[in-house]
Amino acid sequence: MPENAQAAGRIYQIEREGDALKLVLHRDSETHKIHFEKAPKHSEFLIEGDIVAVVSASEVVLLAPQKQSLPNRSYNKELTQNWGTYLQSLREFFVSKGFVELKTPSLVVCPGTEPSLDVFSTNLKIGSRQQKLFLPTSPELHLKKALALGAEKIFELAPCFRNGEVTERHQPEFLMLEWYRAYASLKLIKEDTVKLVSHLAQAMKVAGPVKVTSYSVAELFKVHCGFELKPDTSKEELKTLAEKIGVDVRSAESIDDYFFLIFMDKIESQLPADELVFVEKYPPYQAALARLTSDGWGDRFEAYWKGMELCNAFHELNDPTVQRLRSQEDLQKKSEMHKEPVSLDDEFFQCLEAGLPPSGGIALGVERLFMALLGLQNISDLRLFPQQN
Repeated sequence: MPENAQAAGRIYQIEREGDALKLVLHRDSETHKIHFEKAPKHSEFLIEGDIVAVVSASEVVLLAPQKQSLPNRSYNKELTQNWGTYLQSLREFFVSKGFVELKTPSLVVCPGTEPSLDVFSTNLKIGSRQQKLFLPTSPELHLKKALALGAEKIFELAPCFRNGEVTERHQPEFLMLEWYRAYASLKLIKEDTVKLVSHLAQAMKVAGPVKVTSYSVAELFKVHCGFELKPDTSKEELKTLAEKIGVDVRSAESIDDYFFLIFMDKIESQLPADELVFVEKYPPYQAALARLTSDGWGDRFEAYWKGMELCNAFHELNDPTVQRLRSQEDLQKKSEMHKEPVSLDDEFFQCLEAGLPPSGGIALGVERLFMALLGLQNISDLRLFPQQN
């Protein structure tokens, strides 16, 4: 009940006459007769039996009869309004740059092949036909199909799903922003990212990054680990490095594991939180869906701000033979990790065979950037209905 309630109770009788309103309230064996010379806002919706509080000569508040029985959740009106402003400003940015917004499926043949990700699966039933489908971990494959079909500047705000992820920065369902430029390298994607963060900071009336910096992965290993990382650095060399600099790698099995644990422990935590930091040129086993540079590095970048990884960008791999080989290697890794098997998307490879134009593309965590802009620490604070551990 509001602290400033002058009277409260269940409506026993309502009388309306012109602009005037009379209420008779019953509460704890007491009767209150309230007269409003002008009916309060929304009072036309009141009916006998409603529980209300009268808080002034012009305001009556409808109370939930079983307020104490509501779920333990809170509605933050200001945060919700900020989220709406943020999404609107985000879309305005891309439309102003000549991008077209697409909508790709949320039931897909292939959710993505990343070995580290757990997926959600379901069964499509149409008559006697049954097909196993997945919720996408990313809209990437379908957006690349669109590029092959003739699209050139596209973006999507797509709901994505990754099983088993509930932390301060992860929810099983989240919003991903992906955009692609056909006939473009990562240079333009990087410029887009800098301008987007600046645009959103201005729209939200908050401070943006103090400056923009860029480092190669090799430079960061040299500075923070005293190690000359090369494209052909082996798993054994990374294991030896980890032991030397005191990184716990007992859980590591693959070369990716050793790289990730060293990077997380000794490098990521040292990136300046007030700068927008681009980390570029990854080892080839970390190339994912990116091309390799002429000197053997994965041609991709990740961007960090406020201690969070915001996005992951690729100079897109468009060689169907190499792509199929990498995808099959991913599926083998998934099998070795005893993760749910997934299918490859034959239509995607058909598009690659027909010709995917050279392109730059990026995936950005929409909630992550919102958190960085407003200084929020927990993604659950953005949700009225978050999944809990």
